[in-house]
Amino acid sequence: MDEYEIARRARALPGQFATRLSPDKLAGLMEMECGGEYGELAIELAATLSKTGAVVNSAELRELRTVLEATGMPLDPLNQLEIRD
Repeated sequence: MDEYEIARRARALPGQFATRLSPDKLAGLMEMECGGEYGELAIELAATLSKTGAVVNSAELRELRTVLEATGMPLDPLNQLEIRD
């Protein structure tokens, strides 16, 4: 995956999970997006979802994993997510 594909996929993440995030957290993630901090955005999103007990589906989990792997970020927060399809 090239840097443009990583950017495109990472930019979509906050909107995809917006209803499961506080307004403050969403705003912070959007700032990371604007700054091109895609790995940090993905890891912060995954950690936040994990901490808040948010439920994700398999497709969302795969997308988070893909962006985290592509940016070289740890996958640990994904192990804490509740997956429900």
